[in-house]
Amino acid sequence: METTSWMKFSEEVKRSIVQELESGNISLREAAERAHTTSTRIKLWLEEYGRFKPKRDILEVVMKSEQDRISELEKALADAHLKLLLSEEIISLANKKYKVDLKKSFGTKQLAESGGGTQSTPSRRSLKR
Repeated sequence: METTSWMKFSEEVKRSIVQELESGNISLREAAERAHTTSTRIKLWLEEYGRFKPKRDILEVVMKSEQDRISELEKALADAHLKLLLSEEIISLANKKYKVDLKKSFGTKQLAESGGGTQSTPSRRSLKR
């Protein structure tokens, strides 16, 4: 008998075929022959009426690993922020102790010594700030 694409199958027939497939009584090819349809259509029935739906389990595993990654990145960001605050505080304390703005004057003496630039040591005006 030829298979036709216009054939309609009742829900009971579909469920019966799927149940036999899942129990191992028949193969996918045998199910298609028995129902006079294609194996592609049988696979669709398996997705719709079958007991096994692995797609959902995979999605949950991916989401868990993404959440772990987000947590790691948040921790790394917090650590970097803490290091930045600590560095700024050290620079601030050094500025007060040596009465110089290290952020503005850092490297100017080295440039003047190497002759690499026209900028000289910081003026008194910049030191008072």
